[in-house]
Amino acid sequence: MSLFAADLRATEITIVVLLICLLLLLPPLLGLWFSIGSPWFLPYLVWFGIIVLSYYLQRLLRKNAV
Repeated sequence: MSLFAADLRATEITIVVLLICLLLLLPPLLGLWFSIGSPWFLPYLVWFGIIVLSYYLQRLLRKNAV
């Protein structure tokens, strides 16, 4: 397996995990985002957590693929 194929596989796995996170988190979070009294920065915190999770997952998969 070439290095390019390993990078491509890690990227595909990360995208699949992100899509699963969106499917699981988006409906309940929409209720939180639109509720009265929720902080304005809540959506940004959630997206920041998803981005950080995908970054670490990508790093872990690339490290294990090499």
